[in-house]
Amino acid sequence: MESLKLWSVLLPVFCTFCQRATSCGLSTHLEIAHRALEFFSAQKGNVDYRKLLLTHQDAYQAGSVYPDAFYSGICKHGLFHQVSEDTHWAPFLSASIHYIRKNYQQPWEEAAEKLVAFLFGIASHMVADVSWHSLGIEQGFLHAMAAIDFHGSYPEAHSAGDFGGDVLSQFEFDFNYLNPSWYVPVKDLLSIYEEFYGQKIITEDTIIECTYLQFLQMYGEMFSVAKLYPVYASKSPFLVNKFQEYFVGGVDDMAFSSNNIFELTSQMLTNGTSCCFIPENPLYIRCKHEPGNTIMIKRLRTEHHRNIASSRVKSAERNISYTGRGVYFDIPPLIMNYLQIRNSTFTKNVREVFAVTQRQSSKYITEPSASYFLTTPYARLGWAMTSADLNQDGYDDLVVGAPGYSKAGHIQIGRVYIVYSNNSGLPHADLNLDQEANEILEGTKPSGRFGSAVAVLDFNEDGVMDLAVGAPSVGSQDLTYKGSVYVFFGSKGRNGFDNLPNITIVCQEIHCNLGWSLLAADIDEDGNNDLLVGSPYAPGDGKQRGFVAGFYSFFNRSNQGLLSVSDADWMVKGERDYGWFGSSLNSIQLQNMTLLLIGSPTWKSCNGLGCYLSPDMKQVVGRVYGYILPCTQSRFTLSGDKEMGRLGSSLATGFLSVKGISRHVLVIGAPTQDSTSKFAFITSVLRQAGTALIYDFTDSTRPLLLSRFTGDKRFSRFGEDVHLRDLDGDGFDEIIVTSPLRTEDLMAGMFERHAERVYIYSGNQTTLGNVTDHCQSWTSPCPEDWAKYVLISPEERSRFGSAVITIKSGQKVTKQAQLEAGILCTFYNNSQLVSVGIV
Repeated sequence: MESLKLWSVLLPVFCTFCQRATSCGLSTHLEIAHRALEFFSAQKGNVDYRKLLLTHQDAYQAGSVYPDAFYSGICKHGLFHQVSEDTHWAPFLSASIHYIRKNYQQPWEEAAEKLVAFLFGIASHMVADVSWHSLGIEQGFLHAMAAIDFHGSYPEAHSAGDFGGDVLSQFEFDFNYLNPSWYVPVKDLLSIYEEFYGQKIITEDTIIECTYLQFLQMYGEMFSVAKLYPVYASKSPFLVNKFQEYFVGGVDDMAFSSNNIFELTSQMLTNGTSCCFIPENPLYIRCKHEPGNTIMIKRLRTEHHRNIASSRVKSAERNISYTGRGVYFDIPPLIMNYLQIRNSTFTKNVREVFAVTQRQSSKYITEPSASYFLTTPYARLGWAMTSADLNQDGYDDLVVGAPGYSKAGHIQIGRVYIVYSNNSGLPHADLNLDQEANEILEGTKPSGRFGSAVAVLDFNEDGVMDLAVGAPSVGSQDLTYKGSVYVFFGSKGRNGFDNLPNITIVCQEIHCNLGWSLLAADIDEDGNNDLLVGSPYAPGDGKQRGFVAGFYSFFNRSNQGLLSVSDADWMVKGERDYGWFGSSLNSIQLQNMTLLLIGSPTWKSCNGLGCYLSPDMKQVVGRVYGYILPCTQSRFTLSGDKEMGRLGSSLATGFLSVKGISRHVLVIGAPTQDSTSKFAFITSVLRQAGTALIYDFTDSTRPLLLSRFTGDKRFSRFGEDVHLRDLDGDGFDEIIVTSPLRTEDLMAGMFERHAERVYIYSGNQTTLGNVTDHCQSWTSPCPEDWAKYVLISPEERSRFGSAVITIKSGQKVTKQAQLEAGILCTFYNNSQLVSVGIV
């Protein structure tokens, strides 16, 4: 009965908002504001702004969604639409700052502090919307989403993206931080609007009614929108794949922009705006670091500053409490009861019972031998990994990037951690890498995302391995996103690298994103590996066509401190706008020559002029290019034939026995390709289940498709990463395929459980054709039936398997697999160790 009452309260509000609102991103804006505050640090005068925002979360969270309050037609029939529009831009921020400085003297009392917290929430919303909607900037999130998934139609992408972002947020993120009440400084807002417009433009009742509807909508989203994930995931794989990481307008980028505007807002509140450039677009506000007049001119009447908590007057019918300067909204009891049930021990126990019953197979490996972790949230430990003998002891060591690593006042600077191994392999213990890694390298550029890619090679040919690290978002503070690659030289006779790089490689193009991918491979046929740098978002003579640049290794590199892409010794570019050429790189030695493989996963099947916008064009089929180095003309291409398949997202090369015949092979991941599910004689489509395809390299000019493996759950991203390595010493590589978004629907979706997997298949028993269609039961596909081992994530919603690597150390080779705030799981197998990243 209570559930029906709850729906009767929330459903009309929820549906009407989603159908009519111009911007429906409550959950997204709350998440951005939450992340922005995590590492914000600003002490201006006597005010600790971080402490102020943490103290007044009720006002801060309400402010982060407030600018959209009057867009919806359900709010006063949309008559105050323009008020919402004006609240999104820098002139309103400036007017609010002037109002606070004129009317509230420091030290601020509670009413003033809550107004300031509310304004910081508004500021976060402002800059986030600019990046998300591409307002006054190029290649923002929705524009890229339109180009890739919607035949260039921005309106369609806008419609799917605004609310789809909330759906994805509720599906993936934990909103336990949400404050149970919101505070809106109504009286102050009325005064600010009156000064801003020069007349009374809106009423107190309108502000209260429209913001209360937002409050209800927020809990409506928590109640149900995660169930819409299949709808929006089907519409846009780009939304799912890039929602957090996309360089302009992804959640991480918007959190960084919010962090920047917080610093500027605190500076303007302290010193005034006279030393600041304030255009209409808040993303371009700039201030000089000059002290200004910090004396407030005037103080409001005493009643404006009295203790708010002591003067709350309750409106019982709507759970609204009135104070001298504002209003509080409290969660209705029905919603509170539902949330308690949803988070109850019973629900968790039901999920665990189903989890236990499904973990009976002897091939399941559910507990890692060790976990390497960070306690810093959003660090993305395991985003990039490689291995090599860095300390010259004969054993391969682990190198792992954490491009999201942040600390107070320094957001997303990134880190790289190095863990040494010995004759027993990597450490068999759980390690906090911030405390126990053998080496730590740290980025220095704001939101540079140092550690997004790593590669090991002897770049200066001195006989000691060097480390290359990609930081593709360097330049994000000035919105150029040019990126950089840093090379750290190793030294004979000592362990470790210097804190500062010996060589920095830069790009001069805006949105170059240099360093997204890195590979060590022999380009010039001298027997030594050279450095290949992929930049899939780079213009490449178009928009996001991408390029791959090569830099030869030679002894004079020690004398070069700065290199540019224009200094590259080898280069190839993509051929399609938004093709993301260079997203993945791999190479293999064949008959004394190097075959380089480059993935372009968002390549479009397009013929003729104007076909980019044609609805008949197949979008995001993907393509892989093969080059016999040092030639810059591709020897072959392999193109996807399934729309939205993303062929080429991951690449691996190695040696398998297929039907008893030894073959050099290429494995390609197409993680968003649809597959067909069969139960007896009934067939259905598994959207974006994913596929891994195996090609024969006997003829290096025309690879031949041998086998395919497919995922068994929709949206599971089977093939997101692929890897080949001999784990059992039989001379053939095992096939490792990850499925980082796999879920299981339990009891008709009532207790859905995330069930990320990493599958390990024998390299000595591979067959031809659609391998996973041949199953022991009546249900297909069956990727687990054919697997030798199945690694199961120790943590839900972790994207376990986003990256995978194997490391041979003495008599052990370890499997590493990746977890989100940062855990790296290590699984031992006879002579190998597998590391799986959870980002």
